[in-house]
Amino acid sequence: MIRFLLFAVVAVALVLLALLFSQNPDWTARFEAFGYRLTLHFGLLVFAALLVLWAFGWIYFLFRRTLAMPAEVARNARISRQNRGYKALTQGLVALAAGDPDEADKQARRATKLLEDTPATLLLTAQSAQLNGDEEAATRYFEAMTEEPETAFLGLRGLAMQAIAQGDRRRLDGLLDRARKIRPNAPWILETEFDLSLQSGQLDGAQRAVKRLASRHLLTAGEARTRLALAETDSAFRAAEAGNWRKTAEHCRKALDEDANFLPARALSARAQIELGNARKAKELAGQAWALRPTAGIATTFLLAAKPVDISAKRAAITDLIQHNEGALFSRFLRAEAAIEAGDREAAAAAIDALPATGAPVGVSALVLRLDALRSRGVDPTPSALTGHSLPVEPQVCLACGTEHDRWRAVCENCGTSGSITLPTRPPEDPPRMLPPT
Repeated sequence: MIRFLLFAVVAVALVLLALLFSQNPDWTARFEAFGYRLTLHFGLLVFAALLVLWAFGWIYFLFRRTLAMPAEVARNARISRQNRGYKALTQGLVALAAGDPDEADKQARRATKLLEDTPATLLLTAQSAQLNGDEEAATRYFEAMTEEPETAFLGLRGLAMQAIAQGDRRRLDGLLDRARKIRPNAPWILETEFDLSLQSGQLDGAQRAVKRLASRHLLTAGEARTRLALAETDSAFRAAEAGNWRKTAEHCRKALDEDANFLPARALSARAQIELGNARKAKELAGQAWALRPTAGIATTFLLAAKPVDISAKRAAITDLIQHNEGALFSRFLRAEAAIEAGDREAAAAAIDALPATGAPVGVSALVLRLDALRSRGVDPTPSALTGHSLPVEPQVCLACGTEHDRWRAVCENCGTSGSITLPTRPPEDPPRMLPPT
């Protein structure tokens, strides 16, 4: 709008000037030089002067452009180089995410050549070296990053991840101390502190890490309570291994206060109550655990707490147990086995018919053979102990790496992931393969 107004003002001024000169033809200018006399109309003289000024302006503009051209060409080349470098950097990060080591290394070298040693290129180069299995080169790049204030934190994190993978706890502690001085509340530092505290059995350290994560809104209230339950349960298992059952029961109580549905804590709590002589409390806790997820260990714990003196008492105890979760496969299997051991052919046959023929063929077949023997001989040929049963002991499986563990653990011994070990998950129509009695 301003340009238009300026143009309009100039145009009106020129029109008025032209009109003024046209109405005064006697306005002339005379020049004498070298014996020549030149007479020009004043309007023509003004027009020539404006033309010369216009030509001079263009000449000056072209001169300035010529002088600035090398710098502009260099700037455009630099911009083009940066764009190609950022494109290589982006493609390298995509290759890293896709797990393509060759492409990641190729793009890392190209990005380094185009962008030189920027924080992003150093990180890409280090991670591509790791992806290619060259840990020594990755270490050099990470250490180079720690020498610059802008990249020191990223370098320390890379070195810390290497130390975790190598199991070098002393080196990791030193790297974490350096990283805390830069960003004390960084999420990965707090997560690492939580995992390390669990691995070493430091309950206080794990609790502090969880509370700091929750205070920074990095964990929801539910997630924080689950992690606190995880830490307390881990301490409970450590106390149980040491034979300190009172301390085990206390840690389990605190874990269940945080997460009432945490099965490992409730199952272990029932076992601790048996060791402490509280049979009634043990049966109550085992029944609650059975309602969450029936397992062979919980069944054993309940029978130990019930202390059956004969097969009738054992069957009554099993009836009490399975009423907490009557529809579960393990409940139906125990009902059939208890009926066989008690000599109740009709109840055993009805219970076996209710069992799925697929998914647990070994266990079902064993029960059928035991029932046939009961019918022909009048007794169960392979009865289990009064506190025993033939349910399979399911392994604890790490959901992160698939490693099986003999018991529940807070941290996977193979991959180091915390809170990932649980009973194998399966759809209801695919029950575990049951074992024949031993």
